[in-house]
Amino acid sequence: MFWGCPSAQKTQKKKMPRLFFLAGLFDTGKEPSYLVAADFDVDGNMDLGVVNSASHTFSILIGLGDGDFADQMVFKTGTDPICMTVADFNGDHFPDIAIVNYADQTITVYLNTGVGKFRKVSQILKPGKIPINLVAGDFDEDGHYDLAVSMRYHKVVFLKGKGNGRFGKPKTVAVRGQPTALVVGDYNNDKHQDVAVALAGSGNKGVVILWGDGKGRFIQSNLYRGGGQPLSIANIDANGDGYMDLVTSSNSLHALTMVMNKKDGTFSGLRDFASGEFPKFAAVADFTGDNIPDLAVTNATLDMVSISLGKGDGTFTYPPIYHEVAEYPQGMVIADFNNDGLLDIAVSSRDENKISLLLKKNMVNPSPFAN
Repeated sequence: MFWGCPSAQKTQKKKMPRLFFLAGLFDTGKEPSYLVAADFDVDGNMDLGVVNSASHTFSILIGLGDGDFADQMVFKTGTDPICMTVADFNGDHFPDIAIVNYADQTITVYLNTGVGKFRKVSQILKPGKIPINLVAGDFDEDGHYDLAVSMRYHKVVFLKGKGNGRFGKPKTVAVRGQPTALVVGDYNNDKHQDVAVALAGSGNKGVVILWGDGKGRFIQSNLYRGGGQPLSIANIDANGDGYMDLVTSSNSLHALTMVMNKKDGTFSGLRDFASGEFPKFAAVADFTGDNIPDLAVTNATLDMVSISLGKGDGTFTYPPIYHEVAEYPQGMVIADFNNDGLLDIAVSSRDENKISLLLKKNMVNPSPFAN
Protein backbone atom coordinates (compact mmCIF):
# COMPACT_ATOMS: atom_id res chain seq x y z
CA MET A 1 0.00 0.00 0.00
CA PHE A 2 1.30 3.48 -0.88
CA TRP A 3 1.48 5.98 1.97
CA GLY A 4 2.00 9.73 1.73
CA CYS A 5 1.40 12.11 -1.15
CA PRO A 6 -0.46 10.57 -4.10
CA SER A 7 1.49 10.13 -7.30
CA ALA A 8 0.85 12.46 -10.21
CA GLN A 9 -1.39 10.04 -12.09
CA LYS A 10 -3.57 9.58 -8.99
CA THR A 11 -4.01 13.29 -8.27
CA GLN A 12 -7.64 14.31 -8.79
CA LYS A 13 -8.11 16.23 -12.04
CA LYS A 14 -11.22 18.12 -11.01
CA LYS A 15 -10.53 21.24 -8.99
CA MET A 16 -12.06 20.90 -5.55
CA PRO A 17 -14.43 23.68 -4.43
CA ARG A 18 -13.61 25.74 -1.37
CA LEU A 19 -15.15 24.43 1.82
CA PHE A 20 -15.07 27.70 3.76
CA PHE A 21 -15.62 31.40 3.23
CA LEU A 22 -13.82 34.24 5.00
CA ALA A 23 -16.54 35.58 7.29
CA GLY A 24 -14.67 38.18 9.29
CA LEU A 25 -11.47 39.66 10.67
CA PHE A 26 -11.14 40.45 14.37
CA ASP A 27 -8.59 42.64 16.14
CA THR A 28 -5.98 41.20 18.51
CA GLY A 29 -2.84 42.52 20.16
CA LYS A 30 0.50 42.70 18.38
CA GLU A 31 1.78 39.54 16.68
CA PRO A 32 -0.93 37.04 17.66
CA SER A 33 0.33 33.49 17.55
CA TYR A 34 -1.02 30.50 19.50
CA LEU A 35 -4.81 30.26 19.44
CA VAL A 36 -7.34 28.28 21.51
CA ALA A 37 -11.13 27.91 21.62
CA ALA A 38 -13.35 27.28 24.64
CA ASP A 39 -16.63 28.47 26.11
CA PHE A 40 -14.97 30.82 28.57
CA ASP A 41 -18.14 32.60 29.72
CA VAL A 42 -20.19 29.37 29.81
CA ASP A 43 -23.03 30.67 27.63
CA GLY A 44 -23.02 27.83 25.12
CA ASN A 45 -21.07 29.73 22.46
CA MET A 46 -17.44 29.14 21.56
CA ASP A 47 -14.96 31.89 22.41
CA LEU A 48 -11.35 32.48 21.40
CA GLY A 49 -8.12 33.07 23.28
CA VAL A 50 -4.86 34.14 21.64
CA VAL A 51 -1.41 35.13 22.90
CA ASN A 52 -0.01 38.39 21.52
CA SER A 53 3.74 37.93 21.55
CA ALA A 54 4.86 41.48 20.78
CA SER A 55 2.46 43.23 23.16
CA HIS A 56 3.05 40.75 26.02
CA THR A 57 -0.66 40.06 26.45
CA PHE A 58 -3.37 37.58 25.68
CA SER A 59 -6.77 38.42 24.26
CA ILE A 60 -10.17 36.84 24.88
CA LEU A 61 -12.81 37.27 22.21
CA ILE A 62 -16.28 36.28 23.42
CA GLY A 63 -18.31 34.52 20.75
CA LEU A 64 -21.84 35.75 20.07
CA GLY A 65 -22.95 32.43 18.62
CA ASP A 66 -23.49 33.69 15.07
CA GLY A 67 -19.90 33.82 13.82
CA ASP A 68 -19.31 37.25 15.31
CA PHE A 69 -17.24 38.17 18.38
CA ALA A 70 -17.28 40.97 20.92
CA ASP A 71 -14.26 43.28 21.05
CA GLN A 72 -11.23 41.68 22.64
CA MET A 73 -10.55 41.78 26.36
CA VAL A 74 -6.80 42.10 26.94
CA PHE A 75 -4.84 40.61 29.85
CA LYS A 76 -1.17 41.22 30.64
CA THR A 77 1.26 38.28 30.55
CA GLY A 78 4.98 37.85 31.02
CA THR A 79 7.40 38.85 28.27
CA ASP A 80 6.92 37.28 24.83
CA PRO A 81 4.08 34.78 25.39
CA ILE A 82 4.24 32.08 22.72
CA CYS A 83 1.91 29.25 23.73
CA MET A 84 -1.22 28.66 25.79
CA THR A 85 -3.33 25.72 26.91
CA VAL A 86 -6.82 25.46 28.38
CA ALA A 87 -8.01 23.23 31.25
CA ASP A 88 -9.93 23.48 34.53
CA PHE A 89 -7.00 23.95 36.90
CA ASN A 90 -8.99 24.63 40.09
CA GLY A 91 -11.95 22.27 39.76
CA ASP A 92 -14.71 24.89 39.44
CA HIS A 93 -15.76 23.65 35.97
CA PHE A 94 -14.65 26.86 34.23
CA PRO A 95 -11.92 26.70 31.56
CA ASP A 96 -8.69 28.29 32.79
CA ILE A 97 -5.54 29.24 30.89
CA ALA A 98 -1.81 28.59 31.26
CA ILE A 99 0.70 30.54 29.17
CA VAL A 100 4.38 30.05 28.35
CA ASN A 101 6.38 33.30 28.38
CA TYR A 102 9.41 32.67 26.22
CA ALA A 103 11.62 35.61 27.19
CA ASP A 104 10.79 35.33 30.91
CA GLN A 105 11.21 31.53 30.82
CA THR A 106 8.10 31.30 32.98
CA ILE A 107 4.56 29.93 32.93
CA THR A 108 1.66 31.99 34.24
CA VAL A 109 -1.77 30.59 35.12
CA TYR A 110 -5.02 32.54 34.83
CA LEU A 111 -8.19 31.35 36.56
CA ASN A 112 -11.55 31.99 34.94
CA THR A 113 -13.98 34.00 37.05
CA GLY A 114 -16.92 32.36 35.27
CA VAL A 115 -17.85 35.27 33.02
CA GLY A 116 -14.93 35.03 30.61
CA LYS A 117 -12.62 37.20 32.68
CA PHE A 118 -9.46 35.98 34.39
CA ARG A 119 -7.38 36.55 37.48
CA LYS A 120 -3.70 35.76 37.54
CA VAL A 121 -2.45 33.16 40.02
CA SER A 122 0.31 34.65 42.17
CA GLN A 123 2.56 31.62 41.70
CA ILE A 124 4.98 32.07 38.79
CA LEU A 125 6.09 28.72 37.43
CA LYS A 126 9.73 28.35 36.44
CA PRO A 127 10.12 25.10 34.51
CA GLY A 128 13.73 25.75 33.48
CA LYS A 129 15.70 27.07 30.54
CA ILE A 130 13.79 28.10 27.39
CA PRO A 131 10.27 26.64 27.55
CA ILE A 132 8.67 26.32 24.12
CA ASN A 133 5.28 24.60 24.25
CA LEU A 134 2.90 23.22 26.84
CA VAL A 135 -0.10 20.92 27.16
CA ALA A 136 -2.39 19.94 30.02
CA GLY A 137 -3.36 16.43 31.11
CA ASP A 138 -4.11 14.41 34.23
CA PHE A 139 -0.95 12.34 34.05
CA ASP A 140 -1.13 10.88 37.58
CA GLU A 141 -4.92 10.32 37.43
CA ASP A 142 -5.66 12.16 40.66
CA GLY A 143 -8.44 14.24 39.12
CA HIS A 144 -6.31 17.39 38.79
CA TYR A 145 -4.82 18.73 35.59
CA ASP A 146 -1.04 18.75 35.31
CA LEU A 147 1.22 20.51 32.80
CA ALA A 148 3.84 19.17 30.40
CA VAL A 149 6.32 21.66 28.96
CA SER A 150 8.81 21.15 26.14
CA MET A 151 12.21 22.68 26.90
CA ARG A 152 14.64 23.59 24.16
CA TYR A 153 17.51 21.57 25.56
CA HIS A 154 16.60 17.90 25.46
CA LYS A 155 13.89 17.59 28.08
CA VAL A 156 10.21 17.72 28.87
CA VAL A 157 9.19 19.09 32.25
CA PHE A 158 6.08 18.00 34.15
CA LEU A 159 4.36 20.08 36.82
CA LYS A 160 1.83 18.36 39.06
CA GLY A 161 -1.44 20.21 39.49
CA LYS A 162 -2.70 20.67 43.04
CA GLY A 163 -6.30 21.30 42.01
CA ASN A 164 -6.36 24.93 43.18
CA GLY A 165 -4.60 26.61 40.26
CA ARG A 166 -1.16 26.02 41.72
CA PHE A 167 1.46 23.46 40.76
CA GLY A 168 4.28 21.46 42.29
CA LYS A 169 7.98 21.57 41.53
CA PRO A 170 9.09 20.70 37.98
CA LYS A 171 10.12 17.10 37.26
CA THR A 172 12.29 16.47 34.23
CA VAL A 173 12.16 13.70 31.63
CA ALA A 174 15.16 13.71 29.30
CA VAL A 175 14.54 13.20 25.58
CA ARG A 176 16.93 12.45 22.73
CA GLY A 177 16.57 15.69 20.80
CA GLN A 178 15.34 19.28 21.00
CA PRO A 179 11.60 19.11 21.73
CA THR A 180 9.25 21.57 20.09
CA ALA A 181 5.54 20.72 20.11
CA LEU A 182 3.66 18.32 22.38
CA VAL A 183 0.33 16.53 22.20
CA VAL A 184 -1.46 14.26 24.69
CA GLY A 185 -3.03 10.94 23.69
CA ASP A 186 -3.41 7.28 24.57
CA TYR A 187 -1.31 5.69 21.86
CA ASN A 188 -1.33 2.09 23.11
CA ASN A 189 -4.96 2.04 24.29
CA ASP A 190 -4.02 1.22 27.89
CA LYS A 191 -6.30 3.99 29.28
CA HIS A 192 -3.31 6.05 30.49
CA GLN A 193 -2.29 9.38 28.97
CA ASP A 194 0.92 9.49 26.98
CA VAL A 195 2.74 12.50 25.49
CA ALA A 196 3.96 12.64 21.90
CA VAL A 197 6.94 14.96 21.43
CA ALA A 198 8.16 16.49 18.17
CA LEU A 199 11.95 16.86 18.02
CA ALA A 200 13.64 19.42 15.76
CA GLY A 201 16.86 21.40 15.83
CA SER A 202 20.37 20.30 14.96
CA GLY A 203 20.31 16.91 16.70
CA ASN A 204 17.87 14.03 16.48
CA LYS A 205 14.73 14.90 14.53
CA GLY A 206 11.38 13.16 14.52
CA VAL A 207 8.92 12.00 17.16
CA VAL A 208 9.22 10.18 20.47
CA ILE A 209 6.42 8.94 22.72
CA LEU A 210 6.58 9.34 26.47
CA TRP A 211 4.58 6.34 27.64
CA GLY A 212 2.56 7.22 30.73
CA ASP A 213 1.76 4.70 33.47
CA GLY A 214 -1.08 6.68 35.08
CA LYS A 215 1.09 7.50 38.10
CA GLY A 216 2.90 10.48 36.62
CA ARG A 217 5.86 8.42 35.39
CA PHE A 218 7.00 8.10 31.78
CA ILE A 219 9.17 5.81 29.67
CA GLN A 220 10.63 7.19 26.44
CA SER A 221 10.10 5.29 23.19
CA ASN A 222 12.52 4.91 20.35
CA LEU A 223 12.93 7.84 17.98
CA TYR A 224 10.65 7.65 14.94
CA ARG A 225 10.92 9.51 11.68
CA GLY A 226 8.51 12.42 11.85
CA GLY A 227 9.64 15.16 9.49
CA GLY A 228 12.87 17.05 8.98
CA GLN A 229 12.12 19.92 11.36
CA PRO A 230 8.72 19.20 12.96
CA LEU A 231 7.37 22.26 14.76
CA SER A 232 3.74 21.20 15.25
CA ILE A 233 2.18 17.84 15.99
CA ALA A 234 -1.43 16.64 16.08
CA ASN A 235 -3.35 13.44 16.79
CA ILE A 236 -5.14 11.72 13.91
CA ASP A 237 -6.52 8.22 13.40
CA ALA A 238 -5.70 8.43 9.71
CA ASN A 239 -6.62 4.88 8.73
CA GLY A 240 -9.54 4.23 11.06
CA ASP A 241 -7.99 1.31 12.94
CA GLY A 242 -8.82 2.68 16.40
CA TYR A 243 -5.21 3.58 17.21
CA MET A 244 -4.08 7.19 17.28
CA ASP A 245 -1.54 8.21 14.66
CA LEU A 246 0.33 11.52 14.45
CA VAL A 247 0.92 14.19 11.85
CA THR A 248 3.71 16.76 12.02
CA SER A 249 4.44 19.91 10.04
CA SER A 250 7.95 21.02 9.13
CA ASN A 251 7.62 24.60 7.93
CA SER A 252 11.16 25.14 6.68
CA LEU A 253 10.86 22.02 4.50
CA HIS A 254 7.31 22.80 3.30
CA ALA A 255 6.21 19.31 4.29
CA LEU A 256 3.93 17.27 6.50
CA THR A 257 4.65 13.77 7.74
CA MET A 258 2.35 10.99 8.84
CA VAL A 259 3.63 8.91 11.77
CA MET A 260 1.59 5.72 11.72
CA ASN A 261 0.81 3.69 14.83
CA LYS A 262 1.68 0.05 14.23
CA LYS A 263 -0.46 -1.06 17.23
CA ASP A 264 2.48 -2.84 18.87
CA GLY A 265 4.01 0.10 20.72
CA THR A 266 6.00 1.27 17.70
CA PHE A 267 5.45 3.81 14.94
CA SER A 268 6.50 4.21 11.33
CA GLY A 269 7.28 7.60 9.81
CA LEU A 270 6.01 7.75 6.24
CA ARG A 271 7.00 9.71 3.17
CA ASP A 272 6.65 13.50 3.51
CA PHE A 273 3.79 15.13 1.62
CA ALA A 274 2.78 18.68 0.75
CA SER A 275 -0.12 20.85 1.86
CA GLY A 276 1.03 24.32 0.87
CA GLU A 277 4.13 26.37 1.59
CA PHE A 278 5.74 27.03 4.96
CA PRO A 279 3.21 25.03 7.01
CA LYS A 280 3.25 26.57 10.49
CA PHE A 281 0.47 24.63 12.18
CA ALA A 282 -1.61 21.56 11.37
CA ALA A 283 -5.02 20.73 12.83
CA VAL A 284 -7.30 17.74 12.35
CA ALA A 285 -11.07 17.47 11.90
CA ASP A 286 -13.67 15.80 9.70
CA PHE A 287 -14.71 18.69 7.45
CA THR A 288 -16.77 16.68 4.95
CA GLY A 289 -18.87 14.53 7.30
CA ASP A 290 -17.59 11.23 5.90
CA ASN A 291 -16.11 10.10 9.25
CA ILE A 292 -12.59 10.38 7.84
CA PRO A 293 -10.26 12.98 9.39
CA ASP A 294 -8.98 15.80 7.21
CA LEU A 295 -6.11 18.27 7.65
CA ALA A 296 -6.12 22.05 7.89
CA VAL A 297 -2.71 23.72 7.61
CA THR A 298 -1.66 27.37 7.97
CA ASN A 299 0.65 28.36 5.12
CA ALA A 300 2.52 31.34 6.51
CA THR A 301 4.14 32.70 3.35
CA LEU A 302 1.07 32.14 1.15
CA ASP A 303 -1.41 33.82 3.54
CA MET A 304 -3.57 30.76 3.10
CA VAL A 305 -5.09 27.86 4.97
CA SER A 306 -4.90 24.65 2.97
CA ILE A 307 -7.30 21.73 3.41
CA SER A 308 -6.23 18.19 2.52
CA LEU A 309 -9.07 15.69 2.60
CA GLY A 310 -8.40 12.29 4.12
CA LYS A 311 -9.00 9.16 2.05
CA GLY A 312 -9.19 6.83 5.05
CA ASP A 313 -6.03 4.91 4.27
CA GLY A 314 -3.51 7.40 5.59
CA THR A 315 -3.30 9.38 2.35
CA PHE A 316 -4.76 12.77 1.49
CA THR A 317 -6.00 14.58 -1.58
CA TYR A 318 -3.57 16.67 -3.61
CA PRO A 319 -3.41 19.49 -4.47
CA PRO A 320 -4.95 20.91 -1.31
CA ILE A 321 -7.89 23.31 -1.27
CA TYR A 322 -6.66 26.83 -0.50
CA HIS A 323 -8.50 29.48 1.52
CA GLU A 324 -7.28 33.07 1.85
CA VAL A 325 -6.74 34.58 5.31
CA ALA A 326 -4.98 37.66 6.70
CA GLU A 327 -1.21 38.03 6.41
CA TYR A 328 1.21 35.48 7.83
CA PRO A 329 -1.14 32.95 9.47
CA GLN A 330 0.22 31.25 12.57
CA GLY A 331 -2.02 29.42 15.04
CA MET A 332 -5.32 27.78 14.24
CA VAL A 333 -8.25 26.24 16.07
CA ILE A 334 -11.33 24.36 14.87
CA ALA A 335 -14.81 24.68 16.39
CA ASP A 336 -18.41 25.51 15.49
CA PHE A 337 -18.48 29.29 15.96
CA ASN A 338 -21.95 30.01 14.51
CA ASN A 339 -23.87 27.06 15.97
CA ASP A 340 -24.91 25.61 12.61
CA GLY A 341 -23.52 22.15 13.33
CA LEU A 342 -20.59 22.60 10.92
CA LEU A 343 -16.95 22.96 11.90
CA ASP A 344 -15.30 26.33 11.30
CA ILE A 345 -11.69 27.52 11.50
CA ALA A 346 -10.16 30.50 13.31
CA VAL A 347 -6.64 31.58 12.35
CA SER A 348 -4.28 34.07 14.00
CA SER A 349 -2.44 36.26 11.49
CA ARG A 350 0.75 37.76 12.87
CA ASP A 351 1.48 40.57 10.44
CA GLU A 352 -2.02 42.12 10.47
CA ASN A 353 -2.78 41.59 14.17
CA LYS A 354 -6.02 39.85 13.26
CA ILE A 355 -7.93 36.64 13.69
CA SER A 356 -9.43 35.38 10.43
CA LEU A 357 -12.67 33.42 10.73
CA LEU A 358 -13.41 30.81 8.08
CA LEU A 359 -17.00 29.56 8.27
CA LYS A 360 -17.92 26.23 6.73
CA LYS A 361 -20.15 26.49 3.68
CA ASN A 362 -23.53 24.78 3.89
CA MET A 363 -22.91 22.73 0.77
CA VAL A 364 -22.90 19.21 -0.56
CA ASN A 365 -19.62 17.79 0.63
CA PRO A 366 -17.13 17.21 -2.20
CA SER A 367 -15.68 13.80 -2.87
CA PRO A 368 -11.92 13.41 -2.44
CA PHE A 369 -12.05 10.85 -5.27
CA ALA A 370 -13.18 13.26 -7.97
CA ASN A 371 -12.09 12.34 -11.49
